[in-house]
Amino acid sequence: MATSTDDTSTTTPDAVPHYADDSFLTPQRIKVLGIAGAAVLVVALGIWFAITAGKRKEAFAAQALESARITAEQGNLPEAVSQFEKVVTTYSGTSAAYSASLGVAQARLVSGQTELAIASLLDFLKTNPPALYASPANGLLGSGYENTGKYAEAAAAYRKAADEATSDYLKASALLDAGRAFRLSKNKDEAMKCYREILDKYAETAAKTEAEVRLAEMTIGQG
Repeated sequence: MATSTDDTSTTTPDAVPHYADDSFLTPQRIKVLGIAGAAVLVVALGIWFAITAGKRKEAFAAQALESARITAEQGNLPEAVSQFEKVVTTYSGTSAAYSASLGVAQARLVSGQTELAIASLLDFLKTNPPALYASPANGLLGSGYENTGKYAEAAAAYRKAADEATSDYLKASALLDAGRAFRLSKNKDEAMKCYREILDKYAETAAKTEAEVRLAEMTIGQG
């Protein structure tokens, strides 16, 4: 007697892929995907609003800075200082605020408030501003020190301005200032280094001629 065999084959659970049908899009998973999509949208909108707000802040800051500059050009330096300071406090972190900090110092230097200008520049430089603003700040600081007869301090500030300057023209100009201040402080060697650096590195700038003249003046009678 032939024995019949059961043709019913058994299939292990692993034999059927779990994604064989659309059952993986369960209501629960759809809900999760919806929440994730909403989260991405919220983040994207947050970034967009932040960028838009940042642009608006920069625009308002630029307008306030221009108004302060116009006031300074009209000769009302006390009011200009007040307006510059308002830009610094109201729009902190913007490029206009950095420029306004320089405006405060420059207006004070022009109006003869040298010590106040020096103090404000030292405070500004303690914030580690970008080189684009640090260089002119050190240049103004050098002017302040030079105006008060502190020639060694002036030379050091001008030297920093040259190191941080963002173009060959600005570097060469700051080196001329540094050379002059070093000469006034009786530091002839450092002065000559400044002039030689101009001739070696920035001979294509307008500072070359003056550097040559100053260097010649300092080497007359030598050798």
